[in-house]
Amino acid sequence: MSIIRSFAKSCIVALLGRESRPRIIVRGLARGYRICVSPSENLGYLFGTAERHLQRAIKKYVSTGDTVYDIGANIGYVSLSLAKRVGPNGRVIAFEPIPRNVEMLRKSIEVNGLTNIKVLDFAASDRDGETVFRMAENPATASMVWHRDNRGATEIVVKTAAIDDLVEAHDFGRPIFVKIDVEGAEGLVLEGMRRTIAASQAVLFVECSDAGRETAWNILRTMGYRCESALTLKCVNTFEEYRHSDFLWLPAGCG
Repeated sequence: MSIIRSFAKSCIVALLGRESRPRIIVRGLARGYRICVSPSENLGYLFGTAERHLQRAIKKYVSTGDTVYDIGANIGYVSLSLAKRVGPNGRVIAFEPIPRNVEMLRKSIEVNGLTNIKVLDFAASDRDGETVFRMAENPATASMVWHRDNRGATEIVVKTAAIDDLVEAHDFGRPIFVKIDVEGAEGLVLEGMRRTIAASQAVLFVECSDAGRETAWNILRTMGYRCESALTLKCVNTFEEYRHSDFLWLPAGCG
């Protein structure tokens, strides 16, 4: 970050304060909604500058009335963006296991009076059960995979569920678009939703990690999906190119 940008951010944070509370989103897909956030931690959420490539993908592939999944919803910026895009007749299924994040997400849903977001407070995985999540300094990087060697990490036990089982047991609907940002566990998530992907042929936005990249690549290539960089939109044809970034996985026939 440049010195000028850093100074500008400091001034804005000083003006707005550091308290986590509902604040208006002034730009971006979720413009007009309020999100429970601290400007010192997530100023980009308020100004619509966070994850512009993801916002671009949502604008391209998500429409009014769609059903979409936000897997790894964090405090809900993407869920709010998706909710605005699908409208009152659409549906957002948000998966988030960390209690602090769930609390903030629910507050944002309540303050906006939204009825099209359903929050599931467990971790999507390859099976139903429980797992240990570890949280380091930044709660946004809480993970069932990372921080195993970090003695300062806080551990909590959370519930897990396979999405295939949930979809078959409840009326969630087949997703048109799925965002997966789960800090290293994307392979487990995809293992647990093979049938849902096959049936829905959803567009998938996946954050790639070293821990989950091989499983994700093998599953989705076997299912006939093609991959492109979510940042550059260039095709990704080899496993060696598939690392340390965000990617779009597109079903056959999807432009």
